[in-house]
Amino acid sequence: MNRGVPRIARNVAIGAGLVVYAVFAHVSISVPGNEALGAILAAGPLLLASVGLAGRTYYRVPALIACGLIIALVYFHWDELENHFTWLYLAEEASTFGLLGASFGRTLAKGRVPMCTRFATLIEGSLSPTVVQYTRAVTLAWTLFFAAMTLALVIIFVMAPLPVWSVFAYFCTVPLVALMFVGEYLVRRRMLLDARLASIFTILKAVSSGAPR
Repeated sequence: MNRGVPRIARNVAIGAGLVVYAVFAHVSISVPGNEALGAILAAGPLLLASVGLAGRTYYRVPALIACGLIIALVYFHWDELENHFTWLYLAEEASTFGLLGASFGRTLAKGRVPMCTRFATLIEGSLSPTVVQYTRAVTLAWTLFFAAMTLALVIIFVMAPLPVWSVFAYFCTVPLVALMFVGEYLVRRRMLLDARLASIFTILKAVSSGAPR
């Protein structure tokens, strides 16, 4: 049996799950009367992730107790959560892009290896000075991109109707990230004529495998 088949099936299942989540999240925002659904979708993944992480930490018992207290707070304040679940959606989306921006940006500090340079090293091994300089610039570009996405999520949430924000948050952000990957690849083909070019899928595989810290 091809070992890649289970991985592909898992990725397809994850992708399908994310699409289903996005659709139901949009429905909870756009269609009145779905506040309970919105609260479940907003709080549920966070609680499950917290419990999962707590169960894997060294301080498992205190962490699980803290998760229990958080779940109790959610239960006793459920009505308030239903009335303000969209703020939790905003926090999830904005914090995701904000943390990505911070993760890329902090590697630009003096004495650190830029994130994209790490990814390129994982793929190619040793890098020429030209490639190192280019990957540093790409790291900066991704940092600015994630910062712009975070700002856009907040501004649209405040200024536009919630259904408009939902469309942007759940149906536009991922295509914009994909467009950023494609744009960077096209720029790289023009800027690094003599360098061996890794495909977008190779880059994504390196990113998912994790860069060295």
